[in-house]
Amino acid sequence: MAISKETFIKLVFPALVGVSLFITLIPEIRTLGLIFFGVGSIAWFMMFIGKPKFSSNDQDDNRYLKYFFYPTALLNLFLVVISKDYRDSGTGTVYLVLSVITYLLYLSFPQYTIGIPKKFYKGIFVGLGVFVGFFVLNKVAPAFSLFTPQAPFSLGNFFRGVVIIIFAPILEAGSFRGALMKFIMEKYKLSFAKANIIQGNLFGGYHLLAYGIFLGALKTLTELFGATIAISGSIITAIAYGILIGYLVYKFNSILVELASHMPINAGLFFTVLSAGTFFSIG
Repeated sequence: MAISKETFIKLVFPALVGVSLFITLIPEIRTLGLIFFGVGSIAWFMMFIGKPKFSSNDQDDNRYLKYFFYPTALLNLFLVVISKDYRDSGTGTVYLVLSVITYLLYLSFPQYTIGIPKKFYKGIFVGLGVFVGFFVLNKVAPAFSLFTPQAPFSLGNFFRGVVIIIFAPILEAGSFRGALMKFIMEKYKLSFAKANIIQGNLFGGYHLLAYGIFLGALKTLTELFGATIAISGSIITAIAYGILIGYLVYKFNSILVELASHMPINAGLFFTVLSAGTFFSIG
C-alpha cells in the first residue's frame, strides 16, 4: 500500500532530526547514520521537490537563501571536504545535516518558513536589543553565558572565526527558527508556544553537541553527567535564547532578528577567548 505524502513527512522528519543528533553524539555510528540520513533526505527530495531547485516561491525566503544560506552552506561543505579535523570535530557534520534539513524544509514547505522581509530594519534593531540583554546577563551572572561551537585549531583563527561568527548564526537561525518552528506547529497541529519550546530545546540539544560533549569521547556515564553539569548554565542559556528568539522571529516574521543578535554574541565570545588564549576550554 502506497504511503501518503502527509504520512511520509510526519515519519521522516523526526527520523532525520533524530539521526542528525545521534551521528554527532556517537561518532562510532556516524558513517551508518550519515547513510541513513542521506537515504531519507533523497527520498524526501524526490517526493516533494523532484529536481534541483534553488529558489522559493516566497521572496522573503529567497533573500535568506540567496544572500545567507547558500553561501554559508557551500563554504561549510568545502571545509568538511578539505579538513579532516573539522569533520572529526563533529561541528562540520552538525552544520552539514542542518543545511540539508533547512534546504528541504524551505523548498518543500515555503508556506511554513520565515525569511527576510523587504522592510527589514525593525528586525535588526530588535535583534541588537536582544544582544545587549544577553551581554548584560553575562556580566551579571557569568555562569549563564553561551559557549561557541568547536572549531579545530588547524583551521586557523580566520576560519575558526568564520565558523563561529557566520556559520553558527546563519545555519541555526534558518533551521530552527526559519524552517523547523512553523513546520512543527502546522504539521503536528501544535500551538505556537509548544512548537517554540520544542525548537528551543532542540537548539539546546545541538549546542550540547557543538560544545564537544560526545559520548564517544567519554569513557563512562559519570563523565558524561559531570561534563554536562559543568556547562549546564550555558545549555540553559542556549535553550532560553532559542525560545526567546523564536518568539521574536515569529512575531516580526524576520530571520534578521536572530542574525542581528546571534552574530554579535558569537563575535564577542570569539574575540574574548581569542584575546585570553583560552580556546582549549571550548574545543
